[in-house]
Amino acid sequence: LSSRIHYNIFYCLYLMENAPGILQPLEERKPISHCRQNFGSSGWPGVQLTHEQQRILNHKIEPRQRVKIMAFAGTGKTSTLVKYAEKFQDLKFLYVAFNKAVVEKGRKVFPGNVTCKTFHSLAFGSVGRHYKDKGKLNFSKMSVFSISCLLQHREGQSLFVRGKTVSQTLENFFSSSDEKICEEHTPLWFKNTHGVMQLVSQEEKRIIMEEAKEIWHNMKKLDGDSEKRYKMTCDGYLKLWQLSKPELSGYDAIFVDEAQDCTPAIVDIVLSQKCGIILVGDPHQQIYTFRGAVNTLSSVPHTHVYYLTQSFRFGAEIAYVGAAVLDVCKGCRARVLLGG
Repeated sequence: LSSRIHYNIFYCLYLMENAPGILQPLEERKPISHCRQNFGSSGWPGVQLTHEQQRILNHKIEPRQRVKIMAFAGTGKTSTLVKYAEKFQDLKFLYVAFNKAVVEKGRKVFPGNVTCKTFHSLAFGSVGRHYKDKGKLNFSKMSVFSISCLLQHREGQSLFVRGKTVSQTLENFFSSSDEKICEEHTPLWFKNTHGVMQLVSQEEKRIIMEEAKEIWHNMKKLDGDSEKRYKMTCDGYLKLWQLSKPELSGYDAIFVDEAQDCTPAIVDIVLSQKCGIILVGDPHQQIYTFRGAVNTLSSVPHTHVYYLTQSFRFGAEIAYVGAAVLDVCKGCRARVLLGG
């Protein structure tokens, strides 16, 4: 059989599986004519649950459980979380994401038992605000130029090139779960003043590490920097928050959206919590590796895993192309992308 015929057969079997009468337990079923359950008062009119979404709603999260929801593009992960929070009104949820716009949208659609925050806003409330009060907060990252101005001149070496290697070292440390800066955080390569890539020597690694340590030491100081040359950055106070071992109390479960783009520092915060954790995302849409993100959906152990494979963003024709690309390029055959 050709791959297209195989896909069509699979798609037909999927539609048969999603037939009326198997989507929800008998005691929850209502006499409606649709083959899928409506969202009702959830604020998502017209959206209906698939059997995959209903399977997720049939699982009530417990403390210490780690639940993964592996969702393809456009499969309704946000609407699934909204319905989940509506079903379990007796539970309190924390919804965390990286993007402020996503969080603002979440505040409009989630019910009252869900608190929506970015990771940085949580860290700001605990750590970052102290630096803002002292006028030592830089809401963007430190530029290579500003870092190079803090370094001592060394004969025959460009301050800007050295500033870039120290900047990369600090960024690698901030995204990691490590407690101290070490040589592993230093870059392997650097581009010299002629634009040629060179391998960083062991001696250079040691020097870069010490320079990064000194800058980080001064960034952490709330007092003693009258000229405010060493300002704390957003990723810096997030790192300090992670090192403080925060406890997100008052919640029964945490929704982590776009979990495939979590940094090891954020993963360390999330996994240290005693409440239930629900990690949601698409392992094939990881876009923040340049910021030290790791694919949490693949690396973190779980107690339960669920899948959302039916997309409402496109039909069967585009879904077939997407499934073929995932098969050929990534060897993804265990779960097949389907069109809505």
